[in-house]
Amino acid sequence: MWNEPVPEGLRVEGPVRLAVEADLRPDGAFGRELLVVTADKVLVVALDEGAAPAVRLEVPFAELKEPKAESYFGGGALEASHNGVRLELVRYSAARFPRFATAAKVLEKWLKGEKAELPADEAKRCPTCGLPFDKGTKVCPICVPKSRALRRLLGYLRPYLASAAALAAMAAVGTALGLFIPWLQKPLLDKVLIPGGDLRLLGIIVLAALVAHLLITLLGVAQAWLAAWLGNRITHDIRCQLYRHLQFLSLSFYDKGEMGTIISRVNQDTGQLQAFLVWGSQELVINILQILGIAAIVFAINWKLALFILVPAPVVMALSGIFWKRVRHYVHRLFHNWGRLNALLSETLNGLRIVKAFAQERREIARFDARSRDLADTGVTVERVWAVLFSGVGLLITLGTLLVWYLGARDVLRHHMTVGDLIVFVSLARMFYEPLRWMSQLLNWCSRALTATERVFEVLDQRPEVQDADDAAPLPRIEGRVEYKGVTFGYEPHRPVLKNVSFEAKPGEMIGLVGQSGAGKTTTINLLCRFYNPDEGEVLIDGVPSRKARIEDLRRQLGVVPQDTFLFGGSIADNIAYARPGATREEVIRAAKIANAHDFILRKPDAYETWLGEKGGGLSAGERQRLAIARAILHDPRILVLDEATSQLDVQTEKQVQEAIARLVQGRTTFAIAHRLATLRNANRLVVLKNGEIVETGTHDELLAKEGGEFSRLVKTYQEISKVREVER
Repeated sequence: MWNEPVPEGLRVEGPVRLAVEADLRPDGAFGRELLVVTADKVLVVALDEGAAPAVRLEVPFAELKEPKAESYFGGGALEASHNGVRLELVRYSAARFPRFATAAKVLEKWLKGEKAELPADEAKRCPTCGLPFDKGTKVCPICVPKSRALRRLLGYLRPYLASAAALAAMAAVGTALGLFIPWLQKPLLDKVLIPGGDLRLLGIIVLAALVAHLLITLLGVAQAWLAAWLGNRITHDIRCQLYRHLQFLSLSFYDKGEMGTIISRVNQDTGQLQAFLVWGSQELVINILQILGIAAIVFAINWKLALFILVPAPVVMALSGIFWKRVRHYVHRLFHNWGRLNALLSETLNGLRIVKAFAQERREIARFDARSRDLADTGVTVERVWAVLFSGVGLLITLGTLLVWYLGARDVLRHHMTVGDLIVFVSLARMFYEPLRWMSQLLNWCSRALTATERVFEVLDQRPEVQDADDAAPLPRIEGRVEYKGVTFGYEPHRPVLKNVSFEAKPGEMIGLVGQSGAGKTTTINLLCRFYNPDEGEVLIDGVPSRKARIEDLRRQLGVVPQDTFLFGGSIADNIAYARPGATREEVIRAAKIANAHDFILRKPDAYETWLGEKGGGLSAGERQRLAIARAILHDPRILVLDEATSQLDVQTEKQVQEAIARLVQGRTTFAIAHRLATLRNANRLVVLKNGEIVETGTHDELLAKEGGEFSRLVKTYQEISKVREVER
């Protein structure tokens, strides 16, 4: 259950409504304390090891006000007001944030006399290590067996079983032919290269060796072709599945990770996987087959001497196992450093204008050099470990070969073996040891590939926090009625950005969202687009809770004109038609005309076929903005979002964009965010946000006439800033 058990020996009057364990003491040291809430009191109980539970703090429940889960560096504290003074109840580490954030919300509702239920169950935890599972998965990344990744990887072979079987058959035949050639030395030495040797047999032996070599060559070529095709197909399937999965993951996943690290999963990790599947896997299979085949032959020739060949094998495998465990840590660190380097590279190149604007090239070079050095140092450590293993294996193999030479020659002198038997034996012994020598390198390769596989599957095991419910309702056509009902949301559970927000937009209305930076305007829009789900309350579309609506139906009828317009590499026409790839050229031109973009497009070298660089390079901010409006017009949304659509434009360009927006909003429910408050004069209503709460609603004129109001203050502030700018000019 969500409530934690109250220790025996603690006397509590009445039933316990809430019991949450903290893992820090008041001085910040690690230690256990229990917050206990009854109908009348709030108790904080110290749980010292080997001592009886002792009440450290006792406060009447009704005297508390405004409980909050505050966060600090490395931890946090549950606080509340008591007799006008902020009182710290308990402290906790960052791992306990979500639990105490929920407790604070429940306490706040109880103090207001409202009903609030505790969660029925806490997040599931791994039964082995006790760590909580990631949301949406029951796989523990710490305790999951490493063989699981290999078995899961082999599952991608199912569509290609026939090709895999053919590859295995070719490997078996090729290995058998490779073992047949050394065996030909026995009749050559024992029956041909003796006085009165059989010349006819010599011809047969040479012809057999030639045919075997030809077949091995042909099989090698066919095997390489098939292995390359099979490895690349499987890698293609995994890469596409990974990219497809990334497309449907929620924005919260990207909020927590660096884009460069995510890109390295798609490119570098799948590249490591491809190299192993194409070459490493077949080498591993061939070596194993060769070891088994040679072992069968040498035991058939002389089982006693064969035992001496096997002497180094267990030692080699034991060393490989020991080094495997040690090197896995370094290989994981190697991939982590690769991800950090890619993240820095992506960040710096995307922000190159800022780097140059502030002359920080040398600083960024130094940062890149430091991360590259970390990567290089880790790579050196990995290679050093494998070099030690490889050298040790080589020494053991040399000792084994010398032992076979000595014992075999002694058996020949004693007439227990023929010279042909000895030469075949030594040749096979050399072939037996060669796979063992390279097995350590293959284990290195396998270790890297397995690490890359785990990193890929780690992403694939992520589940979208925002996804269609099992009983999701279709929205074939949205009328445009939007209602926020008691919405509370925070990107981190203990830090709500929106607090109990409620308002309604009727079909065709234009709602202006106003407030200082950080007030929650963009977050309000993010919930409408269902990039995130509210922590509490609901966003209703035509009376249907957004959680219960099909995401595709909602977003297909919702258009966004963002502040920072993103354009894709491609033609102008392709960018306008992005939301409707099947749109005709006439429809594209019509949308451009409505957006006041047609004239400047015709002035471009290739008009609508003009190729745009990354992020719309070569276009001004106003041109990019008008293309975004044209894209929204062609999309023909029922609900429109304008996020600072004119914030970066000059007066003339802003006039053109405003004319385009005026045409765009007709007949649509529109949500507009603007710092230039005059641009919201035509809004039916303004919703003024402050610190995540609605403080005012009304028309532009009503709010402006309200002396001392938040909107009036914002307008005055903006007017003063505008005067300063005019003086500076």
